[in-house]
Amino acid sequence: MNNGVTNNNTTQNETQNTLAPMAGVKIAPAEEGPVNASNKESAASAVNKQSPMVSGVTPAPVVSAPPVNTPVVNTPPVVAPSVQPQPAVAPTPEPPKPVIPAATPAVAAGLEVSAPPKKKTSFTPILLLIIIGLIGYIVVTTKTYTSRIDNLSYNCTPVTSSKEDKELDLKSTLVTDLYSKVATNIREDLAQPEFNDNMKLYLAYRQIPDHAKYDSNCNLFSNTAMEPYTCEVSTRFKPRAFDEDTLRLEIKKLFGENTNIPLANIRLGSNSCIGGFQYIPSRGQFVEGLCEQKTATSYKVNKKLIKATSNRNTIILTEEVKYIIDDSGQIPESLKSGLYYYTFRLDMNYNYIFISKTFKEKY
Repeated sequence: MNNGVTNNNTTQNETQNTLAPMAGVKIAPAEEGPVNASNKESAASAVNKQSPMVSGVTPAPVVSAPPVNTPVVNTPPVVAPSVQPQPAVAPTPEPPKPVIPAATPAVAAGLEVSAPPKKKTSFTPILLLIIIGLIGYIVVTTKTYTSRIDNLSYNCTPVTSSKEDKELDLKSTLVTDLYSKVATNIREDLAQPEFNDNMKLYLAYRQIPDHAKYDSNCNLFSNTAMEPYTCEVSTRFKPRAFDEDTLRLEIKKLFGENTNIPLANIRLGSNSCIGGFQYIPSRGQFVEGLCEQKTATSYKVNKKLIKATSNRNTIILTEEVKYIIDDSGQIPESLKSGLYYYTFRLDMNYNYIFISKTFKEKY
């Protein structure tokens, strides 16, 4: 075949391959027989016969192939799709639907999703209120505790914080009790005028109540160690005894917890019959002895408590002493008339312990 025919067939095939059928568009079959493309009227009539015009649709323009010397091959025209206008219908308003938040991928998959951690703040108003409350509680508690301690110290003792001396009633139970623990008679003054360990043991022994003493025996009692005291059980004498722990307790109550007074025989002087309990360590007891010497004396004394003062934790008793001359007109030098001061101090156990005995001349 010549080149002209081949080119036309190729053009026709490309056109057919290029124009794909469109959905809803009908293409009229090509009319047999050649159409003269140079005659416009005949070409238009041929198109009209092949594809009648649809109402309201403008046909697509016919494209004519360029004139060539070769025979013309008819190409079917491209017809635009027929579109019929639809009557306008007012949309029906739908009721508002609840807004459902979109599910996250994890929720959609059925997985448990934990809430995101909240950001912690280093300082919040609640924390500030708690701190203020704690500070207020500590302040109130401290003041209350201090007030209770002050009230306890004041109510348990007649001690005040004043530095000035406070005079106490001489007939009060406190003053009367303290004075009875240290007051001595003329016989005791003659037997032991010095305030030493023997006198301290004797004063502590005087605090032991009678019910703490019990009937005993003379086992291990030495008659030579406490002359003129002896111990022999008979119808007219049965010795009594008391435990050494009983005396230790009275020593601490009268002279304080830290007092170290060695235990020894309880007697005043070397030949007097005042006291009379021998200390037997192996028995842990003090055993009573018998003294048959006369103890009477011709000396007399006048003693009177004239003043009692308190200063903080200290109480001082003032005693006025006047020894009277006997018929011979003599007084032993160991007996001194004047003022005696007995000093007591309140310890941690609320016991007024005996601190000292001092003398001041008056006559």
